[in-house]
Formats: sequence, C-alpha cells, structure tokens
Amino acid sequence: MKRHLLSISFVGLGLASVALPALARPEIASGDQLLNTDVAGCLSLADQYIAELGVESDRGSIDRTGYFEDGSFRILCYGAGEASLAIVFATHNESIEVASNFIQMTLAELARGESVSQQSPTSQPTTSP
Repeated sequence: MKRHLLSISFVGLGLASVALPALARPEIASGDQLLNTDVAGCLSLADQYIAELGVESDRGSIDRTGYFEDGSFRILCYGAGEASLAIVFATHNESIEVASNFIQMTLAELARGESVSQQSPTSQPTTSP
C-alpha cells in the first residue's frame, strides 16, 4: 500500500512540474505599422522610443528588444519598397490587455516619431549685429 501511494505521489509531482510552467506562460500581442522611412530610419525610431522609455535593450541588425520587469517587447524592421514595415511583439507576464495596449502605444509613437522626423526644420530668424 505504501509503495502504491509513493508511486502515485511521484506521478502527481511529475504532472505538477509539467503543468505549472504551462500555466505561467506570458501573454503575447503583436501589431504592425507601415512607415515612410527605410529600415535604418525604422531602427532609428525604435532606438529613440526605447531611449524615451529608459529600459534595458538589445540591438540586432533588423530588430530592437526592450525588457521590463513584467514583460518584454521586440520591434522588427523590414524593407517594404521605399518604406519599411515595423512589426512589434510584446509579452506581459499576466495580462493580454497590457500587452495589447503597449502594442498600440508603440505603433502610435513610431508613427508620431516618423512624422516629426519628416518635418522640415523651421527657419530661425536671423538678426543683424
């Protein structure tokens, strides 16, 4: 009887060790945005955005990855003719809504940064000495 209970205990522990990590998977969201800039411009926008967030990051040849305590995100930049396509993935440890909202915010910031970088600099009035 003890041997039977012991084997059941080991099976239960084994199942728990397999099932618990499956329950702790992060929530993942994604989105994309066509940008009127080349891949280098897209990566530059991603760098500026990550700098504004002030988070740890990694740089790849076509991507940028940022890390938060409760999740992470990756911005991939692909050429699309004369434009580029920014694809953003975000994970959150507990909430798909947080990941989705972060995606929307990131895409909006990349598009906003793109429009700011395309504006021509305003002329400064010159004064004579």
